[in-house]
Amino acid sequence: MEVLGFAIAIFLGALIGLQREHHQQHTHIYKFAGIRTFILISLMGALLGFLSNDFFHSKTIILIGFITIILLAILSYLFTYFKYKDTTATTEVSAIFTFLLGVMTVIGYLKEAIILGAVIAIFLTFKQDFHKFAFKIKTKELFAVAEFALIALVVLPLLPRKSFSPLDIPILNKILLSLGISESVLMQLNVFNPFNMWLMVIFVAGISFAGYLLVKFLGTKKGYGLTGFVGGLVSSTAVNLSMAGESKKYKKLVAPLVVAAIIATSTSFIRVLVEVVVINSSLIPLLIIPIGLMGLSGYLLVMALYFKKEPKQKKVQEIKFEQPFSLWPAIKFGIFFAFIIFIAKLASVLAGPSGLYLASLLGGLADMDAIVLTMSSLSGLGQIANSVAVNAIVIAAATNTIIKAGIAWVLGERKYATYISIISLIILVIGLGSLLII
Repeated sequence: MEVLGFAIAIFLGALIGLQREHHQQHTHIYKFAGIRTFILISLMGALLGFLSNDFFHSKTIILIGFITIILLAILSYLFTYFKYKDTTATTEVSAIFTFLLGVMTVIGYLKEAIILGAVIAIFLTFKQDFHKFAFKIKTKELFAVAEFALIALVVLPLLPRKSFSPLDIPILNKILLSLGISESVLMQLNVFNPFNMWLMVIFVAGISFAGYLLVKFLGTKKGYGLTGFVGGLVSSTAVNLSMAGESKKYKKLVAPLVVAAIIATSTSFIRVLVEVVVINSSLIPLLIIPIGLMGLSGYLLVMALYFKKEPKQKKVQEIKFEQPFSLWPAIKFGIFFAFIIFIAKLASVLAGPSGLYLASLLGGLADMDAIVLTMSSLSGLGQIANSVAVNAIVIAAATNTIIKAGIAWVLGERKYATYISIISLIILVIGLGSLLII
């Protein structure tokens, strides 16, 4: 095992060192460590880690090596600053990390060392892209990051992890009792878990925010296919709305617009699978067939259109995505999610699966995420059967797909809407038909 650790240490040192030497050769600012030195630094870490475990039985020797590397890094930084007036310390910091990675490879953290080494190499390689990305970030988006950190790292830990029923909520219990709902029914509706609900809000906001940052990073002018895929991570509805509007302006430009809209819709199905994997992975064996086929069929159906020649367009139209995270919309989604999970549970108690399916049908008109999270959560708690949860999620996905076809007819050009409707119909037939298989 130690031999493998040493080999991985050499590889990680070479990987990081190659990038650093490439950078130095192009900037003509030469520092103390190139590819050979980085290999030796990583190997030194591995050797000291090995000796500390098998011979000295103490971590002191690792600490001495660590301090030595830090001192070398400081001397290198000072020398570079006085000679080149260069204030960056990327190489020096990378050398310190490389030493630690070398140690990790032989003391039982081999997988973690490989992952961290790859991440460091990626960050170093895409330095310029990250700088461009930071330049594109606006002040309001920095505030959004701060707000996201606030709700994820400050608010979430403070929320109780206890499930409450409507009887525990003073005003709500009186309203529901006045509507004739029995106390025994209300006791079964113990679905209000503040911690879990807020965690769902953070999860959905995180996916949307990540997609939004990808749009900022990649841009949406690189092609309609990329626009549809990346846009589908943010909001497939926004992409469909935008493409429908563009089809009115550019009536001869049908195929690329259809491609963007359908790819966005297909990507939203992949997003559903990601959400389910995180919330309740036991649903995946049942859900992968209908939802997976809906997404895959959408991608395959637009391939012919993707390669179809269209009149030349000067540029791909930019989709204006709203910044997808701010505190008030997050709170509104949390309230909506609480409402959906309450209605779904109530429908299940009063009418069984049929009531649950009706709730999914109506919920899919507004927000598919809420239905997906609700059904995944309820099935994970054992309150509904997995098969019922899968059927409800597919119904919500089907409803949402129909809504997007409706958007095409209301806002789009006739030929565009026809394409969208035909493809959407095939997707629905495949998805709903596959439910008969599982």
